[in-house]
Amino acid sequence: MLGPIRFAATLQSLYPFWWNEAKIKATQEERLRTLLAHAVEHSPYYKRRFSGIDVTTCALTDLPILTKAEMMENYDDLVTDPRLKKADLGAFVDDIRNLGKLYLGRYGVSHTSGSQGQPALIVQDEHALSLIFAVQFARATKLKRRFLPHLGRFLNPARMAVMTVKPGFYPSAAAFAYIPRYLSPLFKVLRLSYSDPMADNVRRLERFRPEYITGYASALESLGREEAEGRMNLRAEAALKQITNVAEPLSDEAGVWLEQVFDTHVADEYAMGECMVLSSGCIAGRGAHVNADLAILEVVDEHNRPVPPGVEGSKVLVTNLYNHVQPIIRYEVDDRVTMSAEPCPCGSPMPRIARISGRTKDQLWIDDGGRMREIPYYVFLVPLHHVLDLAEHQILQTGPRQFVVRLVPLRGKQLAVDGIRERIMENVRAEGLESTIEVAIEVVSEIPRGPSGKISRVRNEYALTKSRPQTQERAGT
Repeated sequence: MLGPIRFAATLQSLYPFWWNEAKIKATQEERLRTLLAHAVEHSPYYKRRFSGIDVTTCALTDLPILTKAEMMENYDDLVTDPRLKKADLGAFVDDIRNLGKLYLGRYGVSHTSGSQGQPALIVQDEHALSLIFAVQFARATKLKRRFLPHLGRFLNPARMAVMTVKPGFYPSAAAFAYIPRYLSPLFKVLRLSYSDPMADNVRRLERFRPEYITGYASALESLGREEAEGRMNLRAEAALKQITNVAEPLSDEAGVWLEQVFDTHVADEYAMGECMVLSSGCIAGRGAHVNADLAILEVVDEHNRPVPPGVEGSKVLVTNLYNHVQPIIRYEVDDRVTMSAEPCPCGSPMPRIARISGRTKDQLWIDDGGRMREIPYYVFLVPLHHVLDLAEHQILQTGPRQFVVRLVPLRGKQLAVDGIRERIMENVRAEGLESTIEVAIEVVSEIPRGPSGKISRVRNEYALTKSRPQTQERAGT
């Protein structure tokens, strides 16, 4: 009984829409100082890194920046529970049977997708895991009342469909695998795989009659085509209340189109495995609001200098204020973000992200008998989740069916190429693509950067010289 009561209290504490900016800033400051003190006391890495810095009074910009490579190279010293070891956690996530099991009886484990170059292990305690759902309930949907607005869900559970890739330890799947049991009366979840035949997904959605759909932009656009072309009929059911885009950027044009197709609001969320509650999609318009009481988002240029609202940054620095077991402080993420220079019409005092442009990937495709068949980036990315000694990667398409996976190991590490190749081919076979694509693996010392200084994670070199087939079909549909 304590679980639901605590969750209800957490929900109530998260309704800040009537807070003023000063109160949000004060809460952020209090939590930052608590996080810094805990990190210095319990993390050998941060004790060394922050040596000579007074964490009780320093400005955030006085603190050094943390890269993913540094976090993974110093993992055992960075975490604040000495029982957590990178090698043991790596073995834990390698066994899919552990998905949903609490490590050491208290921690949820996930690994990031590696879309920023390499995967990273993320450990969170049960409070952080429940916070993911509390924020979704409190800030990502419209509220009818301020005091315990979701009490009615015990009698009428919300129906949420989630469309990602196949089950695994990547954050968007692991979060749902670690749903606290006491939340099961509040909502029902239908998990769909982007890799399954679209006709099967459509049938399951129509039977489920979801109130909420969450998925990658590419998956949502696929569902939109099914609805628009008459192969799915969710709009007529009038049950759908909101669609939420995660993990990939959704253009304004695509968002407006989806709203017209489904006659419901489409929200964007910008987050990452290292900080799952970084933002919540605006419930009234485009963009997302930073949960500034739970995280700090710095939008900076290539020299780590802050850029003003309305100006696109070169990258962001993220500080997670709620994860104390794995402190993530001024964590560098290679995303190009623009903050809004104007207050949001919805009335939320939280800072609004106007645009994210750094995660768009080149489209990969094969010519399948004159038809353009799209190959999702995740066909190659998912197998790399388990390669924890990986520093950088790049997927190249070099021919009509030829692909090259370039890998850069962490400093001083070697990559087991045969094992990586087998993992990739297992996924290729699972997607039914073994007879249509060829995959080569290259281990290199570095990956060339473009004019902007950024690495292109996915690049279709073949498309630069050849015109594409006219008819499109997405792999797995």
